[in-house]
Amino acid sequence: MKIGDWGIKLGAVLLACFLWFHAVTEHSYTEEASIRLIVEDPPLVENVLQQSLIANEVPDRVRVLVSGRGKDLLQRQEDDFVLRLRTEGEIASRRTYRLQLAQIEQRSSDTGIQVEEILAPTELEIEFDRRVERDLPVHAAVDLRIAPAHVLVGSLSVDPPAVRVVGPKSVLDTLLFVQTDTLYLDDVREDVDHVVGLVRAGGGRLSMGQESVRVQADIQILAENDIANVPVEIVNAGGRVLRADPERVTVKVRGGVDVVSSIDPQRDINVYIDFNAFQNGYFALQKNDAEAHFEILEIIPAQVNVVSR
Repeated sequence: MKIGDWGIKLGAVLLACFLWFHAVTEHSYTEEASIRLIVEDPPLVENVLQQSLIANEVPDRVRVLVSGRGKDLLQRQEDDFVLRLRTEGEIASRRTYRLQLAQIEQRSSDTGIQVEEILAPTELEIEFDRRVERDLPVHAAVDLRIAPAHVLVGSLSVDPPAVRVVGPKSVLDTLLFVQTDTLYLDDVREDVDHVVGLVRAGGGRLSMGQESVRVQADIQILAENDIANVPVEIVNAGGRVLRADPERVTVKVRGGVDVVSSIDPQRDINVYIDFNAFQNGYFALQKNDAEAHFEILEIIPAQVNVVSR
């Protein structure tokens, strides 16, 4: 058999398949499909304190039976049909709505497909509650693994630190904060500046003033420095005129390189001796650096005397 004969036979087979497929897809069929379900909150009212919202979770899809030519069913898009349920309900009420074919919207007029029957769910039980607004703090679900010889200066910042959340009172009362999406960063050596999405809690019944927040962190190289001429303060002196001997000390600090290189010994470090403890034989210096962005490693000398001026 010649090669040309094979080509003719293959073309004949392909043509036959095409004609068969065309004939088959011209027939009408029925099949199950899933379409989007939109359940709308009750209309707005003048008195916002009387505004009600849907409080319980509702499905977002509904199964239906559709019919049409085979070729039309093959070309069907997910959003060709939408079932839209409009609700009306007072605060603290409950209603049952039956889903009907008349509630189905056809997005495209030339699909050639018809929805014949709603299969499931065929009805919805809706609970209504008062609409409330509240500002909730944002909890950043961020895991930073700082690289060796680097340090996080201060704490992670979130902008804005709180977001406005609107929803049914029964749902909003269960929330203490809004959480971000999880962000994991390893071997961090540079400043962090990321836009992170917010997790929509409450089964989708809540709306937020924004969908994301900005997360920032100041990452610096770890450094040590000796800060000289730090004044020593006398506390609890009871009106006595006293001074430390020596009056100034050197403080060894550790922290971010930009922080420790800009420390002002007069303003940024508080070293003191408690005169009450001093009278009981306690000569050691004390420090107050609870809010500082650096760590005090050592005070030289570690003890001083207290003398009258």
